[in-house]
Amino acid sequence: MNIIHHHLILQSKVSAIYQQDKFDVLKMFLLNLVDEIEMECLIEPQLKFSQHKAWTGLIGIVTSHISFHYWTIESYLQLDIYSCKAFPVDRTIKFVDNFWKLDNPKLLFIEREPEKEFVIKNL
Repeated sequence: MNIIHHHLILQSKVSAIYQQDKFDVLKMFLLNLVDEIEMECLIEPQLKFSQHKAWTGLIGIVTSHISFHYWTIESYLQLDIYSCKAFPVDRTIKFVDNFWKLDNPKLLFIEREPEKEFVIKNL
């Protein structure tokens, strides 16, 4: 495998609402996202609901990690996918949008190849 360094950063208001009782739904979101981007789970999903009424989710993939923070009161999502293997960015965004119902998302894609300048793309 040719090692690359791709980082998708997404932030958005969302229409979907996942309150404290949605642990299993959010766990499946992470597992299904790993499948969607054709990666392999290394560390099972870790999820916590904080006293700030916000979810934090993290899953280790063989090529790095996926994490999100979701504030239920503000209906606001921040999601990061970092991988040393290429993944289908457009398909990934569509999958995330189908689950979260994004509202005017901000998207940034960074190629961070060692010893080269970063390539930063607003999507």
